[in-house]
Amino acid sequence: MTMRLCANLRWKGWYSQRWPTPEALAAALQTADSQFSCLASCQPWGPDDGLVEPGACQPGRACFSPSSRDPGGRRA
Repeated sequence: MTMRLCANLRWKGWYSQRWPTPEALAAALQTADSQFSCLASCQPWGPDDGLVEPGACQPGRACFSPSSRDPGGRRA
């Protein structure tokens, strides 16, 4: 499964970053030492009350919105 970025997912390492490959994105997310939050709820849980973390904030979740920062820079 390819990891995707939700446009509402936030963490300290997010700002000013772009990842050239899905592997680089996965490595960055695995080494993130900060908590994640959701821009839609401004909490560590999403608008659906589910946990906010990269593995959970994926397509198929009702609140998922594809990010333009996905490797390749396109919206799906």
